[in-house]
Amino acid sequence: MAAVSKTYIGLSLGNHNSVIAIINKDHRAEVIANEDGEHKTPTYVAFSGEEEYHGSQAKHQFVRNAQNTIMGFRDLLGKTFAPEMNQLHPGFARIEDSEGKPVFVIETENDNGETQKLRLSAHEVTVRYLARLRTTAEDYLGRKIEGAVLALPVSFTKEQKESVAAACEEAGLPLLQLIAEPIAAAMQYGVGKGASHVDAKDTLALVVDVGGTGSDVTLVAARGGLYTIVGSTHTDAVSGDIVDDVLVKHFAGEFKRQYNIDVLQGNPKAVRKMKESPGEGLDFNGSIQRTRFDIMSGKVYTPLLESIEKVIADAGYTPAQVDQVLLCGVPHCRFFPETTEVRDEGELDEVIAAGCAEQAALIAQGSVVAPKEAAAAEDLAVEALAKPLGIQLGEDSFVPVLLQDTPLPASRSVKVALPHGQKRAYVAVAEGEAVAPKPEEDDEDDEEEEEQEEQAALPLFRPAKLLAEMVLELDQADENTRVVITFFVGTDRKLTVTASEPVSGKSITAEIPQ
Repeated sequence: MAAVSKTYIGLSLGNHNSVIAIINKDHRAEVIANEDGEHKTPTYVAFSGEEEYHGSQAKHQFVRNAQNTIMGFRDLLGKTFAPEMNQLHPGFARIEDSEGKPVFVIETENDNGETQKLRLSAHEVTVRYLARLRTTAEDYLGRKIEGAVLALPVSFTKEQKESVAAACEEAGLPLLQLIAEPIAAAMQYGVGKGASHVDAKDTLALVVDVGGTGSDVTLVAARGGLYTIVGSTHTDAVSGDIVDDVLVKHFAGEFKRQYNIDVLQGNPKAVRKMKESPGEGLDFNGSIQRTRFDIMSGKVYTPLLESIEKVIADAGYTPAQVDQVLLCGVPHCRFFPETTEVRDEGELDEVIAAGCAEQAALIAQGSVVAPKEAAAAEDLAVEALAKPLGIQLGEDSFVPVLLQDTPLPASRSVKVALPHGQKRAYVAVAEGEAVAPKPEEDDEDDEEEEEQEEQAALPLFRPAKLLAEMVLELDQADENTRVVITFFVGTDRKLTVTASEPVSGKSITAEIPQ
């Protein structure tokens, strides 16, 4: 990566934690530490007396000052008020209706003992928090931030994105672009990196994001260096908070056995203090084996695994067609064959921030042009192939040339050798379809590995519809003769296939309308 002269950053604005990343002197994405020396800055804002706290200091206020601590404001941006919003994060600052918009109600006392009441919208809280993140980055770098690429969930609406963009502007944080969190993660992991006309690096990646309050599962197609989200779903049934509850109940049971004190019985403050001092100022340390934890949390992850299967099926793929699973921090991803690469190499928030920094660096270099309206960048509709196109070799044999979900216009070429003694190249152009996996059976555990091997051995595609047949006649050919077959699909979806032999210059073309 070439040197970056602009002071641009990448930012993961999470509902629980946020992370800032830069491009360092070695031209690599690097997550920077905040004032407390931590890579993650809790997405919290709190008020006590006349003081305002952010990040870790605000999170510490939650134990003794929960009613004046705000968390979860990011997901309320651009939304209308609903009474159930108070149930999203019980115990935190109260949320009220203000002309249809949610506002956080804060009540503190000033130095004179007088009650102060603040009513802050999600926008106002976000502005305060982003301004603090900007200051953190500028203090670390020693210079003014000139631009930022910020990642948001796939589920964010146009109104929410516009609200984030407005908050950035008001916080003095110049916004270059908003990108989807799974695409930022895919960029940082190098999915589809190094794509060229020779090798498109076509890759299908599944990004699994188990967040603090919910989980997102997203299928990302990298086609020739371009990223497309082909399927995504969100579930509140699996989250870090729910997994924490499993651990809290486990250790609360151990604490009760040791001290005969039930910290879960009618004492919300004690529950909040479980990570510090569970009850009555007593210190407690406990441990749990990974196997036992997996057993305890296994049922928690079941809805997530169901979401994974649904996203893949709804997008028209099978598990065998998924090349990589990114950040799959869940046990028992057994329905993926061994050919699928499962990667969990870092904290998700940090990976996303680093991916944003990579995108910011590309913008600084001029390799990528930032959209005129950053908030509208993710709303651009991209035309893509609905089915794979390729060459039919037999009744059940199909070689894809242009994969499903390839953005249009698109072109791919393959080289084929002629059978020995042949001077005619026969090309059967076809539309393909995914080969469905065999239905699962209730077999014993010792047969599970054998089933996975059988699934991995199945072909990924089969021909579904013959589109055209072509014959290229050559005057002569030998073992070194190669025929180049090029597929091109324009934005009008018309398919043009050309078979050519470079030495003789002979070629034949077929045009197949939409």
